[in-house]
Amino acid sequence: MENICFVIAHKYYRTYPSFIKLYVDNIQKFYSQSLILICDNNSKYFDDIKELLKDYNNIIFIDNNSPCKFEIGAYNCGINYILNNNILENYEYYVFVQDNFIIKNKYDFNNLVNNDVKACTINSYYQDGACKETSDVVLASIGLLDNLDKITFCWCNSFILHKSKLSPFLDLTKNIVITIRFQSCASERYLARILYELNNHKNFDIDGDLRNLKEKYDYWNVDITPFSLKSGTVKK
Repeated sequence: MENICFVIAHKYYRTYPSFIKLYVDNIQKFYSQSLILICDNNSKYFDDIKELLKDYNNIIFIDNNSPCKFEIGAYNCGINYILNNNILENYEYYVFVQDNFIIKNKYDFNNLVNNDVKACTINSYYQDGACKETSDVVLASIGLLDNLDKITFCWCNSFILHKSKLSPFLDLTKNIVITIRFQSCASERYLARILYELNNHKNFDIDGDLRNLKEKYDYWNVDITPFSLKSGTVKK
């Protein structure tokens, strides 16, 4: 399956290395027909990235000017663009990812079709009870403060939605406002509950529970460019 769209939550600082070119190169190597939306959270030097990728096809640059920043702000900005520009039906699955959570190997999205998966995380973890003062308030506000003993964890706020679930996801998250990192950490917890709801009360991930990965790596220090990894993604 090649009709995949990637929505990348992006933030660029000249003082930190950007992995966006590597990310785009890998996406286009594995999914040559894909569309890539780079949704930027008001980077001061976003033009650097536009210049870096100016010769690439099938990339759309979007400025997230909404009050909500970090991942959910960028993702919802991308979803609104998709819906407003009649792109939705062009792609079967939409991948929502941080800009430093890099695809290393091709994933066969037919696995999601065969398992009737409509919403899932990329990597999972366990609900650790952190950030409850924020996570529980968000879930209560959207009527999903239940089944918390059954959900996993949306690591790196990165996940996949079937095209039929973009509007329902937006309906659930449109009033969420994230402005600080702690709120983004909380969203890793409550996004798992939202995905569980959108996937008919079933958990699913494409790259495994972090505690059970056969290949362990230090994602704070790993050199991802030459790094060989059998799993689908690597976090930097």
